[in-house]
Amino acid sequence: MSEFQLLATAASGLEAIVGKEIKRLGYTPQVENGKVFFKGDKLAIARSNLWLRTADRVKIVVGEFKATTFDELFEKTKALPWENFFTIRCGFSCFWEIC
Repeated sequence: MSEFQLLATAASGLEAIVGKEIKRLGYTPQVENGKVFFKGDKLAIARSNLWLRTADRVKIVVGEFKATTFDELFEKTKALPWENFFTIRCGFSCFWEIC
């Protein structure tokens, strides 16, 4: 995978500043409440983690879907392309957000 959908989280009110920092790094920000989306490669992940001063975290968006039950959440999460990010021996944690 050469390009990733990235998400920089930000404290309320700082999203525009994070967007400006992302733009200064050469990426195109899409500012929303509490977060800024942008696309980039592995270098963008490293650069944004090093140089974004007002972002809380930089995350990779693996997928998006709506789930109304735990079983639906489990099945849709299982169907995501995890093989693009992890080997068989890797572990990870996941979290969810109500939108």
